[in-house]
Amino acid sequence: MAARLKKIRLGDLLVQNAVISPIQLEQALSLQKASGHKLGRVLVESGTLAESTLLNFLATQLNIPFIDLAQFRIDAALVRRLPETFARRFRALPLQDQGGAILVGLSDPTDIYAQDELSRLLGKPVEPAVISEASLLELLPRFYKGTSQAAGFAEELKQDLAASTPDELLTESSVEDAPVVRFLNALLKDAVRMKASDVHIEPDAKLLRVRFRVDGVMHEQVTGEARIGASVTSKLKLMANLDIAERRLPQDGRFNISIEGRAYDIRMSTLPVRFGESIVLRLLDQSSARRRFHELGMAPDVEAVLEHLVRQPHGLLLVTGPTGSGKTTTLYAGLNEINSVEKKIITVEDPVEYQLELVNQVQVNARIGLDFALVLRSVLRQDPDVVMVGEIRDLETAQIALRAALTGHLVLSTLHTNDAASSLTRLVDLGLEPFVVGSSAIGVMAQRLVRRICPQCKTEDTEVSEAARAQFAGQLGKTPGELRFHKGRGCLACNNTGYQGRQGIHELIRVDATVRAALEAGNRQAIVDAALKQPQYRPLRIAALRLASEGVTSLAEVARVTAEMDH
Repeated sequence: MAARLKKIRLGDLLVQNAVISPIQLEQALSLQKASGHKLGRVLVESGTLAESTLLNFLATQLNIPFIDLAQFRIDAALVRRLPETFARRFRALPLQDQGGAILVGLSDPTDIYAQDELSRLLGKPVEPAVISEASLLELLPRFYKGTSQAAGFAEELKQDLAASTPDELLTESSVEDAPVVRFLNALLKDAVRMKASDVHIEPDAKLLRVRFRVDGVMHEQVTGEARIGASVTSKLKLMANLDIAERRLPQDGRFNISIEGRAYDIRMSTLPVRFGESIVLRLLDQSSARRRFHELGMAPDVEAVLEHLVRQPHGLLLVTGPTGSGKTTTLYAGLNEINSVEKKIITVEDPVEYQLELVNQVQVNARIGLDFALVLRSVLRQDPDVVMVGEIRDLETAQIALRAALTGHLVLSTLHTNDAASSLTRLVDLGLEPFVVGSSAIGVMAQRLVRRICPQCKTEDTEVSEAARAQFAGQLGKTPGELRFHKGRGCLACNNTGYQGRQGIHELIRVDATVRAALEAGNRQAIVDAALKQPQYRPLRIAALRLASEGVTSLAEVARVTAEMDH
């Protein structure tokens, strides 16, 4: 353990080392008396000292480390061992349990009294480190107002259940401060803060588990006692206008909510499981509906060809990939490129995810026979210029979509296939004639989403073997020495995942005469060979490797997302 710091007056230390003048100190002390803030903060806010200068000076003079919180992997459980009141009072953050002592970040490491109190509260000696006060105050809500707040409301809800029945609680839940309402508000705010796409509320034998899907990967967020599940489920059903008495059948609904000034449309699905009902909430940020192609991270050559295709007067354009690969977002971006008062656009979706201006959106309803094929037949009588079909699932829908494309309509749709070439042959497998597919299709694009490396903790990946580097260089047409790969260490900004946000990778085939001939011959490999001659085409794995070589994503993410590819 480092030697015990002596009691120091920060102002005297700065003057002695000629960092500030005696006059500047007097002015700062006068401002401090008026504001009540610590001297260091006064010096920074008044512009006398840059914060980085002050922090590095303190670290050097006191012989303790300066820690950049954005780059440090912080243990949330360790942080919560210190009550929020004291974390804010002492401007302190427990960073690492070193066994015999705890490394604690302090915005003012000269405060000996604070270190004594922190040692008492944490039950171990304190090893001080210098941290930025601004960064500390920005990060504290992530620990004390996020999951811990939801967990606190879950505990409060459990205690209320001990004194009430779930039905009595529902009567109270119309009141804004009811525990079930506060629990759900905290949960949804935390989901938005973490940029979660889905919230999974799952009952187990003894607990209620809440998990968030962030950048396509699940993270456990909150656990509470199983008996709070009924109240949470019933409240959500009321919000989504579902039948709260029906617990044996799946139900689907939606509701709107405003979180931190942004409008969200939340799609809800219930499913009866062994210990209750599993609920999945999909958070749809309505601002996402206004995206254009240039906001999706496409390669410039892919974007140029795709923009050309969506401006064609007729033909079928397919976007393919598994569930959650961003197909609908891409189609909506395509509609945004061409949407205008001069064009009649109709979409057929299951369900309608985002609301688009000037667009007539139809939601299919299989329970009453309103399926894709039936809606499409009626849609074509509405004289549309552009039709978007949420998904081609069967032969009848495919036949109507292709007939529309051949008779003067631009048709946009999705298909579930692994790559672009397979999409064309899949339509043939459904029972369509190859020459009909070739005559109507103008392009097909496969896509996936890869996680972006967190910029706050990005570091070079030095574990790539020379053999792997040589293999990747050959695939990218570069020399091994040119390649540099990166990864994320994990930090608070990315919730210790090493990733922050996602970006698409795209494999776009324009259906030209050569591709059409290969399709009519029924030769998938010939379709790929023809596509390779097109400048915008690159297989998904190569597109992902290019992003990895540019430092956008990691090799681990390339392997995860394109594991089934073999080009």
